[in-house]
Amino acid sequence: MNTLNDPGRGVVYHVRAYRTLTRTELLQSVAMYLRSKKGKQPKKGTVVTIISIIGFNE
Repeated sequence: MNTLNDPGRGVVYHVRAYRTLTRTELLQSVAMYLRSKKGKQPKKGTVVTIISIIGFNE
């Protein structure tokens, strides 16, 4: 599982993908998730699980 911690907001992002993601891919996945929420940030202390298809067709 790919994990990204945001200590400023107190949020942990777990990104599930078909392979280990690079840091850039991990940041892109989190950015796409946040854009899909239209500016609503997760609450402090939240753990967010994001499902990605990166690596599916490799």
